[in-house]
Amino acid sequence: MAQILGIKLSDLTYQQLLFEIEKGVEKKTKRYIVTPNPEIILAALKDENLKNIINSADFSLADGFGLKLAGLLKNEKIIRITGSDLSLKILALAQEKNYKVAIIIWEKGLSSREEVKEALNQKYPKLVGAVYKSARVSTLDKELIKKINEFAPTILFVALGFPEQEKVIAENLADLKTVKLALGVGGTFDFITKKARRAPKLLRYLGLEWLWRLIIQPKRIKRIWRATVVFIYKVLTYKKIK
Repeated sequence: MAQILGIKLSDLTYQQLLFEIEKGVEKKTKRYIVTPNPEIILAALKDENLKNIINSADFSLADGFGLKLAGLLKNEKIIRITGSDLSLKILALAQEKNYKVAIIIWEKGLSSREEVKEALNQKYPKLVGAVYKSARVSTLDKELIKKINEFAPTILFVALGFPEQEKVIAENLADLKTVKLALGVGGTFDFITKKARRAPKLLRYLGLEWLWRLIIQPKRIKRIWRATVVFIYKVLTYKKIK
């Protein structure tokens, strides 16, 4: 298991991860997945709670080419698994295995409940799922927890953005009685509804998603600067506390 700026990162391949996910669900083991990218790791340097949540996760997956580059610089083996790609594989697995899925989206996000449901119906027609809205908070509303428990899902996707989604999972997973796997997925469902556009595959392969985001959202330049230049600087100058 690698570490970048004190954050642990799993070394599983997609195949190994999906095997572990299915095995855990069948054994009814409660587990959660986090997908830290450079932005999240920088935030964790200043938020001890977030750092502990990430490092306590059952699977911490490197989401972002910057982490792979950091691994090369620090001679650490980093396997990149993006939250968006993993979500598609888990949704397909849920459809195949008849796992019920619950999805929590931000109430002010790009995609509405109806749009998410329609997109999922088209892509995964046999999937049994429910979509809920929430404010960007760390603790879920009791009424929402009640609704989710009544639906009784096996898998929970939390799409509230960091750090709220990670904190929601950590603080509420024990109260979600039937959920065996929870994961924070950011804007994944906006990609599925096509309300947001992912970078072309070639740019993703080359690790140039940041350039794509800069082109389509120039206002994100400060965030992109931190996730690229600042992050790599921190990696190069980081000294592990013994």
